Amino acid sequence: MATRESLLDVTARLYSEHGWRGTTTRRIAAAAGVNEVTLFRQFGSKESLLLQAIRHASAGKPTATLPEVPESLAKDLTVWAVAHHRSIAAKSGMIRSCLAESEERPALAPRACEGGAVALEDGRRYLGTARELGLIGPEGSIEGAIQMLVDAVFMDAMIRDIVPATHQRTPEEAVALFVDVVLRALGAREVA
Repeated sequence: MATRESLLDVTARLYSEHGWRGTTTRRIAAAAGVNEVTLFRQFGSKESLLLQAIRHASAGKPTATLPEVPESLAKDLTVWAVAHHRSIAAKSGMIRSCLAESEERPALAPRACEGGAVALEDGRRYLGTARELGLIGPEGSIEGAIQMLVDAVFMDAMIRDIVPATHQRTPEEAVALFVDVVLRALGAREVA
């Protein structure tokens, strides 16, 4: 018998491939090897199942966290941002489906992008500590810098496979460039 978690995994995968309308309870049940009635007993409705599957696929522990005390700004931020890039790229199908259907179902996109809020808070904390320690200058918005970094990583991960001609560098090289820009904007003593 399929576990609740395996049903959520199957549903998230199918949603990534087929969107809301294409992810029918019949298709989910067949892929999971269960009866449709099982889905309704466990989740109540298709909407509840899909929303829980999207949250399940998006939530959990953060992809990566920055150290409490900055050691090497460029290295710490690059390793952290590359981990987020990989996580976003792995979930890009689901995120794209959620974004495409967000007008009709506004609750979807925020659920699929919950990791972004966690990353922003982690980055704010880290850069705030770096500023307190004098590792970055007193000028420049930490909020703006971390938002720019997270957004750049998100966009690169989401469109790299769609527009490969505009992405000549590896994801790791691109992230290192994004980190360099952020550190220079904040007047870091050390840049990537």
